[in-house]
Amino acid sequence: MKLIFCLLALIVVSSAFGELYRGHQLFRIEINEEEDAHIMHKLGEANSEMLDFWTVTVPGRPMDVMVSSDFVDEFVNVLAKRKLSYEVIMTDVQDVIDKEAMESRKAREGRKKRDIMALEDFDYSIYHTYDEIQQWTRDIAAEYSSFVTLFTFGYTFEGREILALEIAAPGEPGASDPKPVVYFEGGIHSREWVSPATVMYFTGKFLRRYMESDPEAVRTLGMFDLHIVPLLNCDGYNYTWTSNRLWRTSRKLNPDFGCIGTDLNRNFNAFWGGNGASPWPCSIIFRGFTDLDNVETQAIDNHFQKLKENNRVTKVFIDWHSYSQLILAPWSYDADIDPPIDTDKQIAAAGAMAKAMNETNNVPGGYIHGVGTDILYVSSGTSKDYGYASTPQATYSYTVELRDKGQFGFLLPANQIIPTGNESYYGVIGMLDWIYENDYN
Repeated sequence: MKLIFCLLALIVVSSAFGELYRGHQLFRIEINEEEDAHIMHKLGEANSEMLDFWTVTVPGRPMDVMVSSDFVDEFVNVLAKRKLSYEVIMTDVQDVIDKEAMESRKAREGRKKRDIMALEDFDYSIYHTYDEIQQWTRDIAAEYSSFVTLFTFGYTFEGREILALEIAAPGEPGASDPKPVVYFEGGIHSREWVSPATVMYFTGKFLRRYMESDPEAVRTLGMFDLHIVPLLNCDGYNYTWTSNRLWRTSRKLNPDFGCIGTDLNRNFNAFWGGNGASPWPCSIIFRGFTDLDNVETQAIDNHFQKLKENNRVTKVFIDWHSYSQLILAPWSYDADIDPPIDTDKQIAAAGAMAKAMNETNNVPGGYIHGVGTDILYVSSGTSKDYGYASTPQATYSYTVELRDKGQFGFLLPANQIIPTGNESYYGVIGMLDWIYENDYN
């Protein structure tokens, strides 16, 4: 099965980003008091075009903020008045983007005269365009057609096709019939390139090892059906390749406001419209005008509605993100309410995942796990709360924040894709093994 590489991508990665982020700086701020966190949030709301919060966190954890070149001096004065400690992680964000584009171009130059490549030679060590991800998804389904099904998840605002895979290998002894569903989704936030890259990597590894009769892969695919959306936010992701590397949201037009985009991870119909999501259509955390009013989130809910109609049980729901190296369980929407009744099981399974990930590569800082509001921040209308409390009703629903801890943030170098994918592969095995042994039926 052949995969056509778009030579146009060579031009895209070398010229698309221009000078959008020239002189922008990435600050890491130590936040120890609730009042300081509140002031920073208010400052961000009042200066949304000047400040981009790469992480918004609880006191006791650092906050990463990209500051426009025109606002750096004023921002430093605010920090000084608040006596907040900080360091500058990136002195010029555009330089980091340019370096990433240069490395991508070099990696692709060897393929200029080889525009067709066999699937078995697919290069997981580089980031891929929307078209390349689409072709990979189709080729995976064709290569493993005996037990992998390709289906259209839906179409985006700009008309791009959202593709999904169902991996339904023959059941192992003791497997439920039908097997429980495990759902993986990548690329809901378009600038988090390592998310779809990781989902593609561990999907490919599961399939290759299954065909080699690897016991771990056979057990995992024999006990669970995997439903995989490698790239959900196709419009936004494509835009990060053609126009703005750090675009986060969908590309849906917000009429009457002159703004584009909804934060799809604030648009779900679980506790929609609360804290940690903005009603302002020009905010990068805009929640939408109503819940599920973007085609991408509608597509997810339609999928799970159909599964319920067919009496399918969704056991695990994971939305893969970057960055911070966290495994987050519900809740996200409110820090002052009782945890879900399944919290103990959710934390135990997440602990098994974190342990396996940390043992794979001994990644600096490690992966930590816990309830979203305890170790990150409050946010409403999110995928993990949706996965647990809404249509999927998955006992085990998570957001996984991949590498790194902030040195590169959303601009993670491509040489970290495969290590990230490997630790995620073994993390998935660790979690699903725990579920099989403790809570399968």
